[in-house]
Amino acid sequence: MNTLTPQVRSGELHGSLTLWDVPIFYRQAGSPGGQRPPLLLLHGWGGSSAYWSPTLADLGGDRLVLAPDLPGFGQSPPLRGEATPDRMAELVVAFADAMGLEVFDLNGHSFTASVATYVAVRNPGRVRRLVLTCISTYRSERERRLVSQVHNILALWMALRRPWMARVRPLYRAVGSRFFYRTPASNELLQEAVADFLRMDQRTALETAAGAGDPAINISLASLRCPTLVIGARNDNIMPPPGTPEVARLVPDSRLAWIERCGHLPMIERPDVYHRLLREFLDT
Repeated sequence: MNTLTPQVRSGELHGSLTLWDVPIFYRQAGSPGGQRPPLLLLHGWGGSSAYWSPTLADLGGDRLVLAPDLPGFGQSPPLRGEATPDRMAELVVAFADAMGLEVFDLNGHSFTASVATYVAVRNPGRVRRLVLTCISTYRSERERRLVSQVHNILALWMALRRPWMARVRPLYRAVGSRFFYRTPASNELLQEAVADFLRMDQRTALETAAGAGDPAINISLASLRCPTLVIGARNDNIMPPPGTPEVARLVPDSRLAWIERCGHLPMIERPDVYHRLLREFLDT
């Protein structure tokens, strides 16, 4: 059953629907039948739909904007069975079907930029325009192996995390600072981000992270046929900026845009610039 409840934030609604026997939480702004095509937003690894709230508020005035918590992240329980990037892509399509989206724009951030790529490649004609935010890839076999080693680092993070970490100010500010060029003054914002990371399902986290060095991603990028905007952040400490131009080179119909003085979360740190880039691309 699909339920929607109003929230205080600038026209944002919260909903839940069941896919593959798992309740999927999502945020919504705008309504079907808006002036523009609907936009689907996918959060990154360790995050949730919560950090898309500024984008929902900014772009939801003239289009339907949807941001789900993928299974095992945020308020959505994990899948029963594998949680690979491939399976996440299948679930995104199932979510679009359930929401009545035949053709839509799609924006994947960080880890889910690869998920968004798989959705667009395997469902030609359904993704009108694609945005890949803070994405990087490897330029050689050596770099691919280095990216794969991220899986081991993330496994260590998952083993060491504890719920009390979200309550220790020096700790959550130190962890949160990795995601920003200038760390926000708001302790609440950083606490929410760290709480999302601590809430993440461990099996889901490890299975999705294991696909970081998948050779299929570069093949899929080169197979994209929809107009694509690649957005990089110059001061991203999570996804290496040197690999971002390689993404734009691989995608046939793409353009690359950089946001200066910005870390891994441009929708929060530089929302004015980020949302202007989105509007210019999606509304052209």
